[in-house]
Amino acid sequence: MISRHLFSAPRPVFSALLSPLPRFTSSHFSFPLVNSASPQEEEPPGSCTPDCLISPAPSSAARRPPLSSAMVWVLRVAVLTWTLAAVSRGAELSQELLPSSGIQDCKKNLKVPSLEVLPGGGWDNLRNLDMGRVINLGYSLCKTTEDGSYIIPDEVFTIPRKHSNLDINSEIIESWKNYQSVTSSSINLELSLFSAINGKFSQAFHQTKTHQVQDRAFTTRVQVRNLVYTVKIDPGAVLDKSFKKQLMVIASHLENNQTRMADFLSEVLVLNYGTHTITSVDAGASLVQEDQIKTTFLKDSWGMRNTITASAGVAFHSIINMKTEGSLDTSSSFTKQYVENRTNSRVESVGGIPFYPGITLKTWQEGISNQLVAIDRSGLPLYFFISPSTLPELPTPTVKKLAKRLEAAIRRYYTFNTYPGCTDATSPNFNFHANADDGSCEGTMTNFTFGGVFQKCVGLSGPDAGALCHTLEQKNPLTGDFSCPSAYIPVLLGAQEREEGHSHLECHKKCTLGIFCHRVCQDVFWLSRVQFSAYWCAARGTVPPDSGYLFGGLFSSHSANPLTGAQSCPSGYLQLKLFDDLRVCVSQDYESSIQYSVPFGGFFSCQAGNPLGGQHRGTPEDPYVKRCPSGFSQHLALISDSCQVNYCVQAGIFTGGSLPPARLPPFTRPPASLPATDTVLVSSGDGEGAWVRDGQSRLWRPAQPAEIQHTAEMVMGRRLTGGEVAGVTAAVVVGLATLLAMVSYGRWRYRMRGYREMKERDSTPVGSPEDSTVVSMGEGYQQEAEGLTA
Repeated sequence: MISRHLFSAPRPVFSALLSPLPRFTSSHFSFPLVNSASPQEEEPPGSCTPDCLISPAPSSAARRPPLSSAMVWVLRVAVLTWTLAAVSRGAELSQELLPSSGIQDCKKNLKVPSLEVLPGGGWDNLRNLDMGRVINLGYSLCKTTEDGSYIIPDEVFTIPRKHSNLDINSEIIESWKNYQSVTSSSINLELSLFSAINGKFSQAFHQTKTHQVQDRAFTTRVQVRNLVYTVKIDPGAVLDKSFKKQLMVIASHLENNQTRMADFLSEVLVLNYGTHTITSVDAGASLVQEDQIKTTFLKDSWGMRNTITASAGVAFHSIINMKTEGSLDTSSSFTKQYVENRTNSRVESVGGIPFYPGITLKTWQEGISNQLVAIDRSGLPLYFFISPSTLPELPTPTVKKLAKRLEAAIRRYYTFNTYPGCTDATSPNFNFHANADDGSCEGTMTNFTFGGVFQKCVGLSGPDAGALCHTLEQKNPLTGDFSCPSAYIPVLLGAQEREEGHSHLECHKKCTLGIFCHRVCQDVFWLSRVQFSAYWCAARGTVPPDSGYLFGGLFSSHSANPLTGAQSCPSGYLQLKLFDDLRVCVSQDYESSIQYSVPFGGFFSCQAGNPLGGQHRGTPEDPYVKRCPSGFSQHLALISDSCQVNYCVQAGIFTGGSLPPARLPPFTRPPASLPATDTVLVSSGDGEGAWVRDGQSRLWRPAQPAEIQHTAEMVMGRRLTGGEVAGVTAAVVVGLATLLAMVSYGRWRYRMRGYREMKERDSTPVGSPEDSTVVSMGEGYQQEAEGLTA
């Protein structure tokens, strides 16, 4: 309706413009045509409405003087311009009303479904989970696979992989360390990061490791795979709008040197988008059976490994009612032994129709075409896609810093989820939680004594620094001070800063020239900063027996005490504060509390090593190695502002229960406040060039030499030009004139008030001496005199 209205309305104007010039007389137009009065205003006599463009004016207008020929041509050009603008606007509106071509339009036109197995998404390579969209996908071209079976986005292409025969294989997985995912083995083998823990926090891995360790079993896997397509991302694809927007926010903080906030947001980005970006997926379906078999069965049948895998295949075939030539009979003695030694069995259908007991392989295969899923993935780390080509709006140096910050955030995610320890289940030092072997399987434990902890705090700035320090300070109960007993040495575990902001309403009196005063209130933000230093006390050598503390575990607001299973200490133990969120449980009661204690092997962190672990060729500030003594295993105590704090206990303890989940970011504490800065110029420093930010669009572009000089002068200061000097001088003169006028006016008011007082005094009649005395001495004196006379 809008388009038709805009196109049809100007037709009479076109006909009028195409008419001969003599017919365009002054009686058809009047100058008020360009008046923009509102509809509420009363139209002046002789004014023209849009209808007068095509209808004659009142007859009285004929008495007006005719317009000149030039004026008529000017009016014709103006009307023609207005008409073309209206037509153009109508075309734009009609374009806006038309919906953009999308996946629904493609499905409606092509009558085929869309392919749902697509690359370009984020991927958490520790948990094997799909995350947020990284690469933008659109359907403006309505592309399809080569066989025309599926609609695919414009940014991907497919490689047909149709197999006429199913891939059926059986394998033995003796150790959980060799376990590979069924649907993401390729991306788990990516070597850009610490690949040893890739996939180690997935649900399938946790199930396999738990069964192998607790049931003392090994794993057999039989799977049927049907690969249909390999879907790859176009190398020239652009980033997703939401993902790109978050990158721009991080880049803005980096440009303004707000690195702490940039680190925090980078870790939030990893939380939402994972560690990698999927560049290729295999679309198809698979049917998998995993059995957990007792380890003794494998040892007794070491020479019959092929027979074991065949028995696993027979057990799988019996479930899906598949008969193959030459297969073993389910009633054979060896197959019966296989089934008898099976502690757990899991059948999973990945794609295709859901699995149910008694399903046939033919039925499952026929349902694959409409139920394709990803049966393998490949990809690259997330920071690989941060480049000047994908972020042309940013300066090249900023893009490089952004990629490094994101890489550092991903590496922190990997580091804080690495559990060093003994991974040999047959060793007495075996650590069930460990996912990276640190060579601690060999060695015997030495008993160490624990001398307690203490924590100092120093205020740096702000009105509430003292109160903040009071919440962080901790004295050592063994000495009653910030110190260690005589037989122990203090070991600095870490020094960090904390800041807290508080806002409150402040009001004050504001006066102009000392005459005009009013009350001004504003919300004032106060930031208090402190620095605390955490220490623990290590034995200097041989110490007297029962001179230190018993160690009863520790806990924080994010973790429980392994000894109690809760955020508490065992009965009879004290809580000592360390850092701002850690509580260490200690006791001096060697008789009743010994049953809850565990052998303690020291602390170490990202800033300081463990003196009980031995010396190393480090620096005087860091002379100790960052590891546990022989016979001890390390455990995470706390992640404090991206710094990992570990403690050591006897190997084999604190490893029961279930495997811990992944420690998710963010690990960096966001700042309490941000300085109000705005970077307008970025230079690479290596000769690549400079970029300047446009003041209106806020977009970056390559800077010209003149712009670089102008921006530097604007930021660092320069001499004022003649015009600026004149402007400042005029402002000063006007200000002084205003001030002098106000002072003169005040003096005049004061004189007039004095004249009025003198005039009133002269006109007042003279009273009695008593009255005059009362007037001169004041009200208080009068009341006192009245009291005396009473």
